[in-house]
Amino acid sequence: MTRARWRFGELREDLPQLARPMGLVLIGAAVAMCAAAMVGLAMDSPEGARDMGISAAAVAVLAGIALALGRRAHLEAISRRNALLVVALCWGSLCLVGGLPFLIGADFRVSDAIFESTSGFTTTGATSLPEIEDRLNPALHFWRLLMHWLGGMGIVVLFVAILPALGVGGKHLYRSEVPGPRKRGLSPRIRESASFLWKVYVVLTCVEIVALWLAGLPLFEATTHAFSTVATGGFSTQNASAGGFDLAGVEWIITLFMIIAGMNFGLFHDALRRGPAVFWRDAQTRAYLGILGCVAAVIAVVLVIDGNAAPEAARDSAFQTASIMTGTGLGTADFEEWPSVTRMLLLGFYFTGACSGSTSGGMKLSRVMVLVKAAVAELRRSFRPHRVEPVRVGRAAVDPATLGRILAFMGVYVLAVGLGAIWVALVEGVDGTTSLMASLACVSNVGPGYGLVGPTDHFGFFSGPTKLVLSSLMLLGRLEFLTILALFTPGFWRR
Repeated sequence: MTRARWRFGELREDLPQLARPMGLVLIGAAVAMCAAAMVGLAMDSPEGARDMGISAAAVAVLAGIALALGRRAHLEAISRRNALLVVALCWGSLCLVGGLPFLIGADFRVSDAIFESTSGFTTTGATSLPEIEDRLNPALHFWRLLMHWLGGMGIVVLFVAILPALGVGGKHLYRSEVPGPRKRGLSPRIRESASFLWKVYVVLTCVEIVALWLAGLPLFEATTHAFSTVATGGFSTQNASAGGFDLAGVEWIITLFMIIAGMNFGLFHDALRRGPAVFWRDAQTRAYLGILGCVAAVIAVVLVIDGNAAPEAARDSAFQTASIMTGTGLGTADFEEWPSVTRMLLLGFYFTGACSGSTSGGMKLSRVMVLVKAAVAELRRSFRPHRVEPVRVGRAAVDPATLGRILAFMGVYVLAVGLGAIWVALVEGVDGTTSLMASLACVSNVGPGYGLVGPTDHFGFFSGPTKLVLSSLMLLGRLEFLTILALFTPGFWRR
């Protein structure tokens, strides 16, 4: 009884710190839903505007309750433990309330709505919809793509950027949410760093909107596909994804911005002070561009040999290589119909991802680079045991603690993919390729896979429990496991 009272007292003490940030994030979600409602009115879709308005009102009520519970919170003193809880609660609540418009306006089942919302906010891009164009009105289309954009840079990073003063608390929230093995410091103040990242994000989005509009897309399509591209999301308003427009200029623009979105956003800050050469001086960026370029060239050559016209082969190979490596998942071609060697090359990108500090999914290329260099160092020590050779990425040496965290992350990553695949195979009875790729595509936040979840297919045939499991895998992959898994360790709940 004493222990139970002590835990209840702890919870009551921490509740304001947990409730207030969640309330602020939910207010942001309600405002975003109102924006989607306004788009519905502008696009002559009063039903869509009504559905989004009802959803916004419901979310606002929940936000009001959370803010009332957190009215006495002191966020500037938030602990690392509570910061992890806040990030998990914010993302979990967003994935739940984000599905409300689909329940109200598109007759989704609960599991489908949660799957679609989680896929949107985590920028996975997997969908349960077999008929995207006919099922959704303009307001729901806009909300579906807006979820990508909000989740891309991170709704919690946005929260840190706009909150007046979080102090140490902001530092904990920022580090808990921003993906990647290391959080590149942009400035002495975390709020300034978060604000700068969002400014870069907004500018890139606006530039792409204008470019796509000038290339021939209507403003609505240009906006929604810019949201999907810069966030490396993958949702589209078209059943045929980006290929539905059949405009070469649009495809090359999206390809360029997918590549940019796969870079470390922190480098843009250095580029303002030192010039664009900082991108090439960064070892991870060089590796990223080099690998992407080489694989795209090889795939293009294979497609030409297979009988495709050279311009089309170059365009499709560049687009699909960038799309899979960055975890965007947009498509212009059914790469399952390509020669097997091209599919094997693309499969590797489900694991590697693009650069840390980007909006992409996967393990992140910097982690893979560290793992490869650590393996080479161990190989050399096998015949020269006294050799001292630190693992370096660029000029920076990787300390043993960081190397240990990277190995632990990769181990958990592979374990999550394996357990997810076993669940899908056991519950759904589908083939091994579909089981593995459904799990891998969700953990890596890529979206399309191979087999029955290929680039021209969808996840709608899975059962409700499987969709909830896959939604959990998307969230685990987006928050890079430890933020969520820490909540399930007994020591986390002890002072």
